[in-house]
Amino acid sequence: MLHMTKHLSPPSKPSRVSVPVSAEALEAFQRLAKAGNMSTGGAIAQWLEDTLDGVAYMAATMERARAAPKLVAQELHAYALGLADETGELIQKVRAMGLADRAAARDALASAPVTGLADPIPPSCNTGGKVNKTQPGARGGKSGFPLPPAKVQAHANTNGVPPKAPK
Repeated sequence: MLHMTKHLSPPSKPSRVSVPVSAEALEAFQRLAKAGNMSTGGAIAQWLEDTLDGVAYMAATMERARAAPKLVAQELHAYALGLADETGELIQKVRAMGLADRAAARDALASAPVTGLADPIPPSCNTGGKVNKTQPGARGGKSGFPLPPAKVQAHANTNGVPPKAPK
């Protein structure tokens, strides 16, 4: 059985530091704090905790750069070239997918039977699919709107039955 020699220590009290920030950065963190229902300092602290891995990587890279600047510059250059290659491949894949999708859609439209085109296509509004077939719905022409109210809508409070006329 393995024994852990390192004991978990209780969380330490956070250190407080004063950090000058630009007005834009302060505004952004205030917005983040408001959205997260927390204080501005809490939002900044949480952001710093979430980005701690990136900060540790940059610190290690800068420490190595002080010791061997040429080597680190070559590593960063290789990293940037690799990133450019990866994004170039991704762009080519997306472009190829887009061309394939457009070609498939064009082929599907070309091979689709031409039916139902004599019937007017309902307008893209809340008409319930009702289209006036006797008059063209061209712009500026009479299209049959506004539609007359349905009986149920006109007499909704009496279950569709019109009320008796007053005597």
